[in-house]
Amino acid sequence: MEQAMQELTNTAVTFAIYGVLFMAALTILKIIFYRSSLGKLLGSGNRRRRGRRRRKTEDASQPPKEPVVNPEAKREKSDRNYSEELMDQGDAYIARTHLMTPTERDVFKVLEKAYGDKYHIFCQVRVVDIIQPNASKYYAKSREYMSLFRQLSQWHFDYVLCHREGFKVFCALELDDPSHERPDRMKRDRIINRVCKEAGLRLERMVVDHRSQEVRLVDKAES
Repeated sequence: MEQAMQELTNTAVTFAIYGVLFMAALTILKIIFYRSSLGKLLGSGNRRRRGRRRRKTEDASQPPKEPVVNPEAKREKSDRNYSEELMDQGDAYIARTHLMTPTERDVFKVLEKAYGDKYHIFCQVRVVDIIQPNASKYYAKSREYMSLFRQLSQWHFDYVLCHREGFKVFCALELDDPSHERPDRMKRDRIINRVCKEAGLRLERMVVDHRSQEVRLVDKAES
C-alpha cells in the first residue's frame, strides 16, 4: 500500500514538473513571437483597433462638431444666380443699337419741336415710375399691393412730358401703332387707360399719319 502511494506521489510530481516546464516554454515562445516583426505588426494592429474603439467611445460621449465653413466661400456661392452662370458661358447679352424704334424717334422729333421749349420729353418710362399702388390702402408687400405692382411693372409709357421747372409730370403719351390692334395689346391698353384714370394721370394717345408725316392725338371718342 505504501509503495502504491509512493508511485502515485511520484507521478503527480512528475506531471507538475512537466506542467511548469510547458508553461515556461509557452511563455518564452510568446516573448520571441511578439518581439519578431510579425508579432510587432499584429500587435500594432491590435493597438490601433483598441485606439479606434476608445476614440469611438469618446466621440459618442461628446456632441458632434459643426463643420468649419468658410464664410466668404458660402457668401460667394449664395450671391451667384442663374444669370451669372449663363454669363460665364459667354455671349449672354447684346446691346441694342438704338433706344427707340425709327417711328418712335420720328415722333420724338415732332414732340421736341412742338413742346420742347415748355416740357422735358422722356421716352420709355416705366409705368410704375409714375403710378404706384396706394400704400395707404394696401400694406406694402401685401398680396394686394404686389398684385397691383406686378400688373404694371413690365409696362412702359412711350413718352412722358414733364414741366421744365420742377419736373412735375404733365402727361403720358402712347403711340398707337398697328401692334395695338392685337388682342393682348388691346387688353393692355384697356388696363392702362383705367389705371391712369384712377390714378389721376393724364394719358394721351397718338397716331402717325404716314401720308402727311404728321402726328395727331386720338380723339377720346375714337378710343
